[in-house]
Amino acid sequence: MSANRRPITIRSPRLRPWSVFDAVRSFPSTPDALMSEIDAAIASTEYSRASSPPLNTTTSSSTSSIEEAKAGSATSAPASTYDAQIADEAYKAACAALAAGRPDAAARSLQVALESCPPDKVSAVAKLRSLVAIANSQLQKKLQKQPLLR
Repeated sequence: MSANRRPITIRSPRLRPWSVFDAVRSFPSTPDALMSEIDAAIASTEYSRASSPPLNTTTSSSTSSIEEAKAGSATSAPASTYDAQIADEAYKAACAALAAGRPDAAARSLQVALESCPPDKVSAVAKLRSLVAIANSQLQKKLQKQPLLR
């Protein structure tokens, strides 16, 4: 009879294998709730990446509209608030700078726009990030074409 018996094993909840669902307390009740949580997480991540400092620029040309946007953001908006109007003005200044072939000024304006843009405006943040990438690539091309001055 002892040959048919299996040894009794006691499993403790602490000894069970790791699972990807260990930290999950509950799932959202609807797909819309899940998507809103995902969108909020993406927006937060994109904003933190977009708020990081831009590439170092060596040229120092700037427009008055960029300076006004920076001055306006520095005086009227504390670090914890966002101002869509300043973001819009900085965006327009960046578009004008890109059209004028001045990617350095555009990159600075886009940084002001990203810092002022509310993070819940996911499409606006994504658009600004793509424009930052365009401005930075144009700036790199411009810097590569310039002869080295010694």
